[in-house]
Amino acid sequence: MGAWGTTLFSDDAACDVRDSYVDLVGDGLTGHEATKALLHDWAASLNDPDESSVFWLALAATQWRCGRLDGRVLQQALTVIDGGTDVARWESGSKDFKKRKTVLEKLRAQLISPQPPERHIPKRFRDSNEWQIGDLVAYRMQSGRFVILRTIGHHSDKGGTGPICELLDWSGEELPKSFKSVDIRKSRGSRPITQFLLGRTRAKERPDDRLQYLGVNLKPSQKPGGFAVLLWRWFDKTLREDFGLE
Repeated sequence: MGAWGTTLFSDDAACDVRDSYVDLVGDGLTGHEATKALLHDWAASLNDPDESSVFWLALAATQWRCGRLDGRVLQQALTVIDGGTDVARWESGSKDFKKRKTVLEKLRAQLISPQPPERHIPKRFRDSNEWQIGDLVAYRMQSGRFVILRTIGHHSDKGGTGPICELLDWSGEELPKSFKSVDIRKSRGSRPITQFLLGRTRAKERPDDRLQYLGVNLKPSQKPGGFAVLLWRWFDKTLREDFGLE
């Protein structure tokens, strides 16, 4: 399991349970429907004592904070805490064992206390991208000069889908009238960036007024793999500091 500490959410599985529940409710499911969906998705994990304990504790804590604590989930979490199945993952008597036990004691007290009012959970923004592999897209930097991106793939996760791009080794004040094969530009440094995923966390973060679809498609010079992750809101800064462009 991907645990890196003794706190409740210092664990990959716990974070996945929390984020999935919040996303499901944000997408419009009731608390009961979201719980049912999670139980279905995590059915195999619930047969494993270690993963099962993480699941019930994370789900109970998340539901309590959202004001939607389900009675069955509460009972399962209390059974895990009182039965000692979770702390058994740590060496008895060790410093981490004691820390985790304290965490669970505090969680137990929280779960049996009055939960907060049901709070509104907004729908998570999910990115989208319509560029095709090989498409050239011009980006006007804050200086007014243009650079050209070429789409080499897409990456999808819970945040949506974003383009994986390479940067052509060209910049100028006026866009070329025709396009031909151009080398890609690498970032400076000992570990140069040759491709990057461009993402956003809100719709307005992508500067669409500075993007120009060129209607040109050229075969990428590389396949997606080992890409850096960049955010649109910092793209100019990255171009300036890492690629020497402004």
